[in-house]
Amino acid sequence: MEYFKTKRDMLLHFLFWSCVFVFSTASASWYYADTQELLEVYGFRVLLQMVVAYTIIGFLVPKVLNRGGGLVFSFAVIALFAIIHAFCTFYLVAYLIPHYPSTYEVFLTRFEAPTFQSIYINFNQFFSKSLYYAYPCVILIAISFYRERQQLLELHEKKREAELNALKNQLNPHFLFNTLNSLYLLALKKSDKTVRVIENLSHILDYMLYRCDKKYVLLKDELLLINKYIELEQIRYGKRVKVAFDESITGEEKIAPLLLLTFVENAFKHGVSEAIDTASIQICVENKDNSLLFKLNNTKPKGVEKTSERKNLGLSNVKKQLELLYPNKYRLNVENGSTAYTTELELCL
Repeated sequence: MEYFKTKRDMLLHFLFWSCVFVFSTASASWYYADTQELLEVYGFRVLLQMVVAYTIIGFLVPKVLNRGGGLVFSFAVIALFAIIHAFCTFYLVAYLIPHYPSTYEVFLTRFEAPTFQSIYINFNQFFSKSLYYAYPCVILIAISFYRERQQLLELHEKKREAELNALKNQLNPHFLFNTLNSLYLLALKKSDKTVRVIENLSHILDYMLYRCDKKYVLLKDELLLINKYIELEQIRYGKRVKVAFDESITGEEKIAPLLLLTFVENAFKHGVSEAIDTASIQICVENKDNSLLFKLNNTKPKGVEKTSERKNLGLSNVKKQLELLYPNKYRLNVENGSTAYTTELELCL
C-alpha cells in the first residue's frame, strides 16, 4: 500500500491509531464498568475504522474517484458503510449484548425487538455509526492533503530556486570575451589600466559565481558590482560614452542579485556599442517609502528601430526573476523612444 512506503510511515500510522484508541477508550471509560468490555468494544471499533480508512484512501480514492468515477465512488462508500454497519450490528447482537446485558439495557429500549434486523435498518444507528467510523478517515485525508501540499510547495520552491540559479548563472560570454580582448590590448600597450581591469574583472567574476547564491543580497554590493562593470566598459569605450550614476540609498536594503546589472548591460550593448557619436547613460537609484526606484536612460543610436532579439532575451530573463521573487510587488516600464531607451523599475523592498 502506498501509505506504508517506509518504516517511518508505518510507525506514524501505528501512533495515529493508538491515539484514536486511547482517545476513544478514555472518553467512554465512564460508560463501561468492565475494563475488558471497554477494550473489546473499542478494539473492534478501531479495527473497523481502519478498514474504512484504508479501503477509502488506499483503494476507492485512487482507483475510482481519481479516475473520474465520482458517482461510483459515492455508491461504493455507502456500500462500504452498510457492510461495516452490518459487522458492527452482528458483533453487538451476537456477542456484546449476551455477554454484557446490563450495559445495553437502556440502549435496547429504543427498539421493539433486539434483533439484528431491527437494529441494522434503523437509520439513526446507521448514520451515527457511519460518522463514527468515518472520522479517522477524514483526519487521515486531511493529513495526507496537508503533506502533499507541503511537498508541492517544496517542489515549487526547488523549481523556483533552480530557475533563478539558471537565470543568474547566465554570465554574458560576450562581455567576458570583450573584456579579455580589451585586457589583451592594454597588456600589449603596457597600459597602467591593465591592473585595474584585472582587479575589476576578478571582482565581477567572483561576485557572479560565488557571492550571489542567496535569494537576496545587499543593494550596496549590487551597486558596487555595477560600478565595477561601468568602469570596465568606460575603459573599453573611452570618450565614446558618458555615464552619470546617482545613488540615493542607505546601503542596507536587500535586492535579488543581478537584476539591475542586466539593464546596465543592455544600455552598453545596444546604446553604446552601436553608437557612432558619443553615447550617454544616466542611472538613478533611490529608496523612497520602502520602495526601490531604479531609472536608466541611455541614448539610442541613429538608424536603430527594432529591439534586438538578444536584448529581448535579457529583459525576458529579468521579468521571469521579478515574477518569481517579487510577485505583484514590482512595476517595470521599458520605453523604446525615438532617441533613447528608458527603463523604470519600482520594487517593494
